[in-house]
Amino acid sequence: MTLSSVENEGVLRPIDLNKICNCTGKSSRLYTADRYHGMQINSGTMLLIDPTIKPVDGHLLLAQIYGEVRVWRLVTILRQGLESLIDKNEFIEFGDSFSDEDLVIEGVVTHIIYDARNNVFDDMPCI
Repeated sequence: MTLSSVENEGVLRPIDLNKICNCTGKSSRLYTADRYHGMQINSGTMLLIDPTIKPVDGHLLLAQIYGEVRVWRLVTILRQGLESLIDKNEFIEFGDSFSDEDLVIEGVVTHIIYDARNNVFDDMPCI
C-alpha cells in the first residue's frame, strides 16, 4: 500500500507502508479483531501478524485455543505460558496438555493499526 508524501524540495514521493512495517515477506498478514482483546484492541482494530518471528518474553501472540482466536502475551520469566490481556489472572501454563488442534500459535503481532475515525482511539490512555 502506498500513500503520497511531500518530502524535501516539494517533490511528491510515495510512502510504502509495507517497507515501514517491514512486512515484505509473503507470510505476513492482517487480522481484523472481531471483538475486544484487551490493551485497546477493539473490534475493527487491525493486527499485522508475522508467523516467521521467533516469539520472546513480552511479545503479543495471536493464538487459537480450542478454536477461539485471541491475543495473548507470552510470559517466559518466573512462570512460562500465555497471559490474557483482559484478565491478568487468566494464565495458561505451558505444562498444560494441549494437542496440535487445541493450541495453534498464528504468529507474533508486530503492529496494531487503529481506526482513528470511530472514536475508539484514545490518545491519552493513562489520564
